[in-house]
Amino acid sequence: MTDLIRQAVADILQVCQPRKIILFAEKRTMATGKLKALSLCIIVPNGTDCRRLRPQLHLALSAELPINLNVYTEEEWDGLLTDSTTYAAWIARKGQVVYEPQT
Repeated sequence: MTDLIRQAVADILQVCQPRKIILFAEKRTMATGKLKALSLCIIVPNGTDCRRLRPQLHLALSAELPINLNVYTEEEWDGLLTDSTTYAAWIARKGQVVYEPQT
């Protein structure tokens, strides 16, 4: 995991207590391989207003590059995973978990 991704996770943790953060896309320049954008999926506790949380998360991110955020409650996430054709199911298959709270 890069320092940039670690910083994005730290920024997110300043705003909410996610159940899981999944990195599912990295866009890099062809010539140098330098990271120029990434996509994260954030699973939050049930009852969280995802529509309200998303802009707060974007404002908290300190990265100098675009970060796409998909935010789901645990209930939404679990429901979407029952259908293998959903975007959430694709994220679960292809993504890498970069944060889960210690239990």
